[in-house]
Amino acid sequence: MKIVVKELKETRTCLKLIRKKELIKPIVKLDEIFAENEELIAIISKSIETAKRNKTERTKNITDNS
Repeated sequence: MKIVVKELKETRTCLKLIRKKELIKPIVKLDEIFAENEELIAIISKSIETAKRNKTERTKNITDNS
């Protein structure tokens, strides 16, 4: 999942460049794509955090039960 976040961040950089150079018109289309990309970054990043937390809790529970 970390690779997904990395790719989304690279996409964000490309979208910023496209916006700056005004390669897509109307700009509203780009704004919608940019917003969707930001939402995906937030969702996947939160999923990574949750997975790490769950892994830590499972490891702790296994250690406590040993």
